[in-house]
Amino acid sequence: MNVIPYLTFQGTTEEAMNFYAKALQGEIVQLDRYSGAPGMQIPEGWEDKVIHGRVKFGGDNFLYFSDADRDVVAGNSVSLAVEFDSEEAVNHAFNVLADGGSVFMPLGKTFWGALYGKLTDKFGINWDLNHTLKSE
Repeated sequence: MNVIPYLTFQGTTEEAMNFYAKALQGEIVQLDRYSGAPGMQIPEGWEDKVIHGRVKFGGDNFLYFSDADRDVVAGNSVSLAVEFDSEEAVNHAFNVLADGGSVFMPLGKTFWGALYGKLTDKFGINWDLNHTLKSE
């Protein structure tokens, strides 16, 4: 299991990714745009914005990134992304963290081949929980 900071911006994610990759002498290893999300309601003008991106640096360290069409202010622009090794572990964590919190995206299968959910726990901490499913 890995914990990864997830940074959210309001339309400037690609610029931020380039900036942090340069600063940390890393590289952008993933950059997915909203236009690649099948069946998703995309806000007008957001087709080329970043739905998910990853910068790898210093060996096996990562920062995750995304653009959001909601108000992004200090404090709510960072979440903890956790990559789980099993469906059971991600289900357990999601259910415990969701108790008394607010679910933004229920845990479910995604177009990127994962079991994923996004929530804010009862203490106000934002979480992105992910388990990459094995290819069949």
